[in-house]
Amino acid sequence: MKMAKKLGSKKYLARIYLWFAALILLVTAILSSVLYYNVQEKVFDNEYKNSRKLLAQTKYNIEYLDNMVRNLILSTYNNNDVRALMYLNEDETFDYMNVINKLKSSVVWSNSFVQSVYIYNNNKQNYYSTFGQFIHKDVEWEKLLQARGGSIPPLKPVVRNMDVSLDSTHVQMEKVLTYVMYELTDEQGRMDGAVILNIKLEWLFNNIKAINNVEVEQLSKMFILSDDQQFMEVNEALSEEGTKLAALLQEKYPTLRAADNYFSIKLDGNKYLSTYITVDHTGWILFKTVPYDEVYVYLNKLRTSIIIITVIVLLATLLVLFQVSRGIYKPVEQLVSQLRSSHFLSEETAASRDEFIFLQDVYKNSATQLGQFHQEKISGQQRMKNRFLSKWILNSLSVSLTDFEGSCREHKLPFRQGQNFMICVLKFDNYKHVTEKSFEEKELLVFAVMNIASEFLSQACHAEAVDLRNDHVAVILQAETSLDHLEALILQLLEECQTYLFQCYNLSITASLSASVADHTYATTAYQQALNVSMYRFIAGKMSVLTQSYIKQLGQIPSMDRVLELENQLLEQVKHANYRGSADKLAALLDEVKKLEYSDMMLSLLHAVNQFKYLVYDLNKARKEPIKVNTILMSKELLQIETIGEFQTKWMEVIDEITSDNEVETDRISEDAVIALRIQEMIDERYADLNLGASEIAMSIGISPAKVGRFFKSHKQMSIPDYMNRVRLEKAVEWMENSQLNIQDIMRKVGFENESYFYKVFKAKFGTTPREFMAKRIKERSM
Repeated sequence: MKMAKKLGSKKYLARIYLWFAALILLVTAILSSVLYYNVQEKVFDNEYKNSRKLLAQTKYNIEYLDNMVRNLILSTYNNNDVRALMYLNEDETFDYMNVINKLKSSVVWSNSFVQSVYIYNNNKQNYYSTFGQFIHKDVEWEKLLQARGGSIPPLKPVVRNMDVSLDSTHVQMEKVLTYVMYELTDEQGRMDGAVILNIKLEWLFNNIKAINNVEVEQLSKMFILSDDQQFMEVNEALSEEGTKLAALLQEKYPTLRAADNYFSIKLDGNKYLSTYITVDHTGWILFKTVPYDEVYVYLNKLRTSIIIITVIVLLATLLVLFQVSRGIYKPVEQLVSQLRSSHFLSEETAASRDEFIFLQDVYKNSATQLGQFHQEKISGQQRMKNRFLSKWILNSLSVSLTDFEGSCREHKLPFRQGQNFMICVLKFDNYKHVTEKSFEEKELLVFAVMNIASEFLSQACHAEAVDLRNDHVAVILQAETSLDHLEALILQLLEECQTYLFQCYNLSITASLSASVADHTYATTAYQQALNVSMYRFIAGKMSVLTQSYIKQLGQIPSMDRVLELENQLLEQVKHANYRGSADKLAALLDEVKKLEYSDMMLSLLHAVNQFKYLVYDLNKARKEPIKVNTILMSKELLQIETIGEFQTKWMEVIDEITSDNEVETDRISEDAVIALRIQEMIDERYADLNLGASEIAMSIGISPAKVGRFFKSHKQMSIPDYMNRVRLEKAVEWMENSQLNIQDIMRKVGFENESYFYKVFKAKFGTTPREFMAKRIKERSM
């Protein structure tokens, strides 16, 4: 028996040794390979990221220059003096030189990147230039125009040669970027007046070289592939090596457009990493090539070193592994012996003959017990923290400074006395649906709101959420600086949090924010203020972000006599079954009620609903079929309605039932015509309002958007958007004919927000673009 036990122990010792030996051999082989290839990939990735970063910065600078040049040429093109010179006739007198001198001082001399400006007059077929002769002959420009059919796409950079010779004996060419701006062409396809802006290409190259630190990275090269498929090296001219690289890039790039913006090429035995990026609005592509064969030399040395070190380590490891295995097994054997003799193990576990299985069973049992204990401990700590935060928010005067600081240390809270606090209340919209969920689902939603809100708001300040077991949760905010300065950022983060919760959990949340308080004992005051502000969701609507300043913007408190007067007018219209009049009076009543404080608002609505209920009871006395009393007419249900829009909709349902009955049916055809006329008047008055649409009109009139569109189209034979566009376009023409405003100002003044859409509908109606229309009007005035 003793011999069998001894052999058994040696069997496990040999198994330990073999496990370690096999593991070490396998891990060493894997690590050696992985280390080599990871280093290779890391070097390659770093080179790509560095190149990509430089290309991105270069792209940004080129796009910034492109945008700057676009704005510059557009402002020059829209200059009245320039346009006068552009369309000058033979028989007109004009101070040409003064215009060109102004351009020199305001454009050329003020912008170091501008080489020259040309003003092209198609009537005289002359170029007035800030460079060289006043009437300038640019032979290279004429060649380019001829090659491209007499015109070049406006606002697109074109790389070309420009003759900058001082005399005819020494010809000197300079590379420039040329932008052209024109709107119309003549019958021959030539530009009918244009502004040409020539940019120093050398200036752009110098900026690119400065970004890429060309003096240090002499082996790397950068190229620009223009929209006409011509390569330019970011240098004065293509070097011999640059010419060969450009040819390789031009050959390989078209086959890799869908790749990850980089590829490798070989030139004369040298390998290059080529990274590229597209420059917006220009049609250009930036390339950067970096040789990395030298990196592979380093990697080969690293591979040799890894192999040598690995062999030495393996030999040394195998020599000592046996002794280490014996040392490892001995305490295991002693531990197993002690555990077998203990009384807390089950009979099945204690009887296990395999020592490793025995230790595994013991570990599993212990881990389970430890995990349960740890989870209970964490849950208890969380409950204690939430209990303290709830007490602090609900009754901050009962929390002394000593208790506050001690609890913050105990629960690892980031709050400190002496720094301003804010309280944010996150109220569940559609809370009735939340209460209908199971307890577990509701707890999960509350947990999600607390954690996500804390994560978003912690980007601006310290944030800790509290579950108050109600229709809302609270978030305590504190920053090292004044919270007043952070309010705009906090409001932005709350909007992002609302969007995220709606997209991921289909949760609609309304957020309200208190003013900042300077002491921890005012936390309850701040919480009550945030809670009171959240009540104004009734007016602002769901998923809104409310502050004290929003309440102040609601206007002056109206006279209660006016509210009661509108209430009586509403009841009178309902009594006479006037649907249109009832809708108008209800809308007017609610507009007045919105100006009240929240408590007065609810009292006024309760009073109005109560009077309406009695009116319904009176009407039912003379009806064959009773009017159904909507839940809104039950006073206790009123307080559960979350927005005034829902309130208005429910009230209108009852009004519609009353006024649609055959016993009190009025001539709806004429009433529909009145509605259509009112819609037309509203559009004629508020055509410049960007928010005006079917929904806004429906809210003002008090009927559904579908009915608004149907009534209007039935009586006016066109949709609301079509009529609105017609009014806005007619007003735009009036401004064009009676003012000197530019197109962008006119567009915004008449209610168009999108310029491309404005151009589209204008051309569809008048057969010409707004700019062509204005140019035609200018010519007609000058004749």
